[in-house]
Amino acid sequence: YIPELMASLFIFLLTLSLSSAYNVPFCFSSGATWSSPVSEGIQFVATPEECQLICMDSSNCDAVTWYDNQASPHSNYCEMFLNPDPSQEVSCTNCKSGPESCTCAGHYSCSLDSSQLVDLIFDTISEIICAELCYQSPVCEYYSWFTPDDHLLKDTCALLRGCSDRLGSNSCMSGPSDCIDTDIISSEFPLCYNVGLTWSEDERGVANVSSPYECQELCHEDEECSHFSWYSAMAELHQNFCEFYPIVSDSSACLECISGPASCTCSATNYQTCDTSQDPVLDIIPQIPSEVMCQDICARYEGCSWYTWYSDQGYPLKLTCILLETCTHRTDCQGCSSGPDNCNNVDMAAAPEECFNFKELDSYTRNVIVPGGKQCVDSYCCDQFGHARQTPDWVGPAWYRFTGSAGSMISETYQGGSVCGTSATGYLDGGHPAVADGEVS
Repeated sequence: YIPELMASLFIFLLTLSLSSAYNVPFCFSSGATWSSPVSEGIQFVATPEECQLICMDSSNCDAVTWYDNQASPHSNYCEMFLNPDPSQEVSCTNCKSGPESCTCAGHYSCSLDSSQLVDLIFDTISEIICAELCYQSPVCEYYSWFTPDDHLLKDTCALLRGCSDRLGSNSCMSGPSDCIDTDIISSEFPLCYNVGLTWSEDERGVANVSSPYECQELCHEDEECSHFSWYSAMAELHQNFCEFYPIVSDSSACLECISGPASCTCSATNYQTCDTSQDPVLDIIPQIPSEVMCQDICARYEGCSWYTWYSDQGYPLKLTCILLETCTHRTDCQGCSSGPDNCNNVDMAAAPEECFNFKELDSYTRNVIVPGGKQCVDSYCCDQFGHARQTPDWVGPAWYRFTGSAGSMISETYQGGSVCGTSATGYLDGGHPAVADGEVS
């Protein structure tokens, strides 16, 4: 009987070894699955990681349950689910469940403001390690992992309470702590949206709003709304609900929510748009259906700071996004809009024409440190078109800007006679106007 006993023991130990010879992804839970409909089942799947890979290749799967070789009636079996209902979680034996991937990150960075930052962990050599650190933290909702290419925060993992002020980045990967039980993934939305954050101020709400885009449009149409928060169909309290905020200050975390301004863009349309024939063009991308999408492409494109988007009414292009390094030359166009990659610290109103269509006063003779006399044909200079002693930078009535040796602006106080290269000096009485004042006389 001893040989038979030894053989049985050997088989038992071999089975035990095989059953433990796999790694369980950190984002998997043991002993739980869903009673939601199973989209597909696959036999002879040796590990939970293999089950994940099969799910990734399927269009009808975003979560899985894997049964090990001790499970009954199906061993080494992979069940696939599409949008399983978290409220329908049930127990199971010899099983492990999780999302199709433990990471669902995008190429963007999140704000490291003290109100959002939980911890900075240096010498984190991979995104998967950073994601696991966030998953294991009770207060981490988002993470940002900075790659070895990042000069400032190389191999650093930022654990965050939420992701605000997203910026496109080729050296940072950011994502939520958990890729399951959520239908809001930051990388799917424009960078001007903040996922997992809202505000504590008083708000008004609208029910039955199907998407954040619809919520933003409703906010934009409301004169008293400056920002919005939208809650998905998986939110606990208010499903498909849109909140309007007249003002916002400190942000707070929220689940299954996405927030943003009343408008992501701050562009000029049809007039004073970027001159794509003179400014450096990085790329031209056809079939872009909206301006917000064009702006978001620019925000994620290295080196892009401005864009021009042609609508379906545009000419000579339609539904085309042009990415630009700069926008220093302006022109008029038909059915197009130009704007910056983001609207942070950018005046929402398009600048008036005189801000771009102007002449320059750059002669040293205009500077207040230059005495009058002998500067123009051995005498006083004169801003009179066609005069024998006409100042070289004067071309007649127009909008002018002080530059170069002339200084940065016209004097705001009387400098006396016989200075600035002339005998009859001028100055701006009352000082320069503020932006809000517009044109003054």
